[in-house]
Amino acid sequence: MWTSINVEYRKLKGSLIWLLALVAPSLVTVLVTLIALRRPRMDWEFMFTGSTGLWAFFVLPMTVTALSALLANIEHAPRAWDHMFALPIQRWRMFASKAVILMSVVGVMTALLAVELWVVGALFAAFTPATAPQGEFPWPLALRILGMMWATSLFMAMIQLWVALRFRSFIAPLTIGLGGTFVAVAAFNAKEAMFVPWAMPVSIVGAEGVNALPAFQLGLVGGVITLLAMIVHMSRREA
Repeated sequence: MWTSINVEYRKLKGSLIWLLALVAPSLVTVLVTLIALRRPRMDWEFMFTGSTGLWAFFVLPMTVTALSALLANIEHAPRAWDHMFALPIQRWRMFASKAVILMSVVGVMTALLAVELWVVGALFAAFTPATAPQGEFPWPLALRILGMMWATSLFMAMIQLWVALRFRSFIAPLTIGLGGTFVAVAAFNAKEAMFVPWAMPVSIVGAEGVNALPAFQLGLVGGVITLLAMIVHMSRREA
């Protein structure tokens, strides 16, 4: 399995995936920096919760949509599935490794967001201490919220990856991603939002966090079930 994951990782060289992984959290960081300039001396907990809410509300779902499509396109573009299926490798390993790589990249982006926010606070404290966020950076809160968001995003990510692998066209996963994000926006702060895979990550901080644990559990369980169903379905398909 490790060999399959390593092969998938090597395929990422020269792709846009790492650029996207760098840009996506940076967009949130830039916007939060601009807000902090207009609203100085914000409490760190309030600032961090707002930042992660913005991340999970829109940036994370759309980034997962793009990442899954890019991962699938590595084989779709050169029509390489015939060659891949002819290799002496169990098919389930190919698709499982795609899932591992996708969630790994999402994890890197999530960690990068926390580090960038901490750097922003440090820069404020160093150069404009009068406007710096109040208190210390909430690392325990950051690990808990971002860790739960990452785990909860498994359900959404596996749906997007399944669609991206199943259909050669980029339009299919993009349509699902846009539709899911639209539904998540419409259901924001509603109790029913925790049942929408694209809204599950933001449910960790939305509605004062009352849906956090149910959304976390549904995201993990739904993600694992979807991953297994995807592997079974895709392994039985012809190229």
